Amino acid sequence: MYDLTKFALQDMTNCGDALQQFESKAKNIEELTNLMVRYLYDHLIDKQTGEKSCALVRFFMTYPYASLDSELRQLTDKALHGQTAPQEMKCLILMATAGIQPEWNSIKLSKEHRVLPLLNEQMLKQNLMVYQFIYQLGIGVTNILNPDPSLAIELESKIFNVYYVPDAIGSPYIPAQHEFVVPFGIKSALGFGGMLPTGNLFSLILFSKTKIPRDTADMFKGIALNVRMAVLPFVSEKIFVIDKNEITEAEKLRSLIATQSNLLEMYKKTAIEQSRHIESTSWNIARFLGNFTKKAWLYVSLVSVSALFLFVHYQTHIEFILHVAAIPLEILLGALLIEKLLEKKEKAEKLKKLMHVKGYLFRSKMRNLFLNHFHALKFPIITISKIKNASPEELRHMRNDAHHIEYVSLEAMEAIIMEYVSTYHVFYEFMERAIFRDIDSNFENMIYILHFIEDVKLFKQTNPDKLFIHEAQKQRLLMKKVKKILSDGILKFLDYMIELKEKNPDMFYEILTDYELSYQNNITKHGHTKNPKNFTDEALSTNV
Repeated sequence: MYDLTKFALQDMTNCGDALQQFESKAKNIEELTNLMVRYLYDHLIDKQTGEKSCALVRFFMTYPYASLDSELRQLTDKALHGQTAPQEMKCLILMATAGIQPEWNSIKLSKEHRVLPLLNEQMLKQNLMVYQFIYQLGIGVTNILNPDPSLAIELESKIFNVYYVPDAIGSPYIPAQHEFVVPFGIKSALGFGGMLPTGNLFSLILFSKTKIPRDTADMFKGIALNVRMAVLPFVSEKIFVIDKNEITEAEKLRSLIATQSNLLEMYKKTAIEQSRHIESTSWNIARFLGNFTKKAWLYVSLVSVSALFLFVHYQTHIEFILHVAAIPLEILLGALLIEKLLEKKEKAEKLKKLMHVKGYLFRSKMRNLFLNHFHALKFPIITISKIKNASPEELRHMRNDAHHIEYVSLEAMEAIIMEYVSTYHVFYEFMERAIFRDIDSNFENMIYILHFIEDVKLFKQTNPDKLFIHEAQKQRLLMKKVKKILSDGILKFLDYMIELKEKNPDMFYEILTDYELSYQNNITKHGHTKNPKNFTDEALSTNV
């Protein structure tokens, strides 16, 4: 049994393994998906009440219209309201369902969600929950509506995000608020899935009666990989428009290896994060004990004095002595409170100074880096005006999407890499500040970036006519490092914008107004915005 409110690494491993084991028990894809939704429905519980956490668990997959049986075709035609269904049109099919209502345990009894035709992006947007599911996973709508076989290998090596709605009540991303969310006490929704080498999208979605923490939601990225390995043996026919051959054993093996590599990486990342959390907690305890030991003589002295007066009161029964005995304890309590207040104030001042330092760096020395970075993105589309007008919640959704960034071209990525090289001194300065102000996380991040910049510099010195990104393409680990550096840059920027939006709105608008003016000046100066395919040479000539 697993508690969604306290979902640990061991739970992720056990749950994922259990779902993967159903591959050997199932005879077909329908039986496999039924076993999976039933397992999740039965084993995710609220340990405080002993009740099942989920009100509903469902499994969906995409299939082309041409492969559907007559019943599903009729349902699809009905949903299209007279529009002609192309044979290659993808449809999202309900494969399995389990829930608290009797009709939620049979796909035949599903009223509206048994099949969803995906004729085009406009139709997909009409179902906001499905559209947001795809958007949050970071797959890209085009890869669903018209999957490209040339991108299959890239999608196989990708760890997709999760669909996460922490507060279901009032959320526009969960329909049927009055018919479903409110009466059944739905507090959070969690979805996970991915792409198969055949072009099929698979997805599992949980509607939970307990609030799901963000850390728990992230754990299901790993479980999605277990599900992928279990489903893979049951799909064989490719659904690409230009490639409808059956998947070969070599392709299946390649996909399994890629998924297993991603799963190991996911375990490694989760274990490292939990280890850092434990180390941080241990360090805080050790520091507290160290500080306590230094002042132990004061605490012992005050308590001893109070005990002495209590003993005198016990012997003499003089009421005044009892009041005197309380004075050392009051002093001790006051000293502890003042110490805590001073520590809190010191920490707040340190964070405030750091916020202003970051504001200066982002506003001046790193402005071109982020402007060019946003302009080079293919997905998600991030603009300064979009950030400026977004609410904190919308900024968080934007940040969530930024876990799976795509660029317009390799040349665009090269240009951003060279922008990092040109801002070497900024990262070095920030590293020194992190050392001086004892900020461990920033120190580690800066060291990682500085090592990367040195690698780029060394490569350009020995290969001045070659692009670093082309070298990274040849080395999986190096390309992974490039993507991490670039992705982390966007995430850190959005983290800072969220912090400013909530704590210092004036600085938030000042920085973004400067960005907008700088962007407009570039347009005025050059007559157009920089094309990521063309600004690489400029970056190379000026930065290396």
